[in-house]
Amino acid sequence: MPKTKWRLNHSILLLFIAQISISEAVKCHDCVGMDCMGSFCKGDYCMVSQYAPRWGSARWGESEVVKGCVNGSMLAKDIRDHCEYAEDSEEPFTCFCNGKDLCNTRGRLRKVEREDVELVQCVCDGAHCRNDKTCIGELCTYVINHVTKQVEKGCTNASVPLIERRAIGSCMAPPITGAMHHTVAKDAASLLGVESCICGTDYCNSEKPTPTVPEKEKCTAFVEVTTMGTTTKSKNISCTGEYCFTATIKSKLGIMSSYRTLGCASFTGEDPLPEELDPTGCAVFRSENLEVKTCFKTSDRSAVGRALASKQIPESKNSKPSKGSSGKSQKSKAKQMEITVFVLIIICILGSGIVWKFELHKKLKRSNYDSVAGG
Repeated sequence: MPKTKWRLNHSILLLFIAQISISEAVKCHDCVGMDCMGSFCKGDYCMVSQYAPRWGSARWGESEVVKGCVNGSMLAKDIRDHCEYAEDSEEPFTCFCNGKDLCNTRGRLRKVEREDVELVQCVCDGAHCRNDKTCIGELCTYVINHVTKQVEKGCTNASVPLIERRAIGSCMAPPITGAMHHTVAKDAASLLGVESCICGTDYCNSEKPTPTVPEKEKCTAFVEVTTMGTTTKSKNISCTGEYCFTATIKSKLGIMSSYRTLGCASFTGEDPLPEELDPTGCAVFRSENLEVKTCFKTSDRSAVGRALASKQIPESKNSKPSKGSSGKSQKSKAKQMEITVFVLIIICILGSGIVWKFELHKKLKRSNYDSVAGG
């Protein structure tokens, strides 16, 4: 076959492969604010979440609703369209959807499944508590600075998309976000000596949560923070845990423009793995003014097995599909149709090549016959 014809067929093949890949992405709003409709992105899922620039208990900017796209191997393959609401709230704090393009608008999110999330009561002990002995939040914390021996307990709300979600039920060294240490660390170097545990049941921080699993992973621990143009970083040390993690936050919201950490995490088994996530891999959230990436890895198959065994299973999995899931089913059928068309086109391309070669062979044979016959 001539090179030009082969290249043409090859280009057609690549074009249709690219089209199939692109068609699987969902188009999402990518902006700040619950009612924003500015720019757009494409991802595996659309998401609405919260971002609160924090350094321990200090606020380094206002809490914002952020809309964007999520991608990555840590995401489950069958996340249902749903929104989570705190008790007595009419505004969701987290939503996932991919049933339709631009599904993360306020109007469309009202039509997806609603999940009410109970807040937890926690022990509060430390400078940030003032005179309160208890507090209420999404998660309880137990924080210890292993250098100064200072211990603080309290509450925290998810401050970053995805990251704390994967860390629920674990003890981490150093803390995976800047919001998890209350007042026990002043800078990146001192944060390196801090262990932070977060859990999701009432008073689970009365004592230090203690992982009892084998800690077989040797990891690098490191912290780097950039605030108002000034970067501070810790030295690199090693740690051991059930998993190694990395987290990177790049933001134009608030005065902390970046936070990067590597470390170790071990889980107690008391809290389930969130339904939207798998135990290992990476997940990336991208929005107009915020990018968040987190990765968890382990070579311990037992650790992965424990996480999968504890994975959250929503009640709606056994109920009638919602409008969102119906839209997702239609989208899945459309993808299957595109793949079928793609396969038929490839068969046609191959068939045309075979016919062309057959015709060429006939012409060459006829030419040889004419030459022998003197024609």
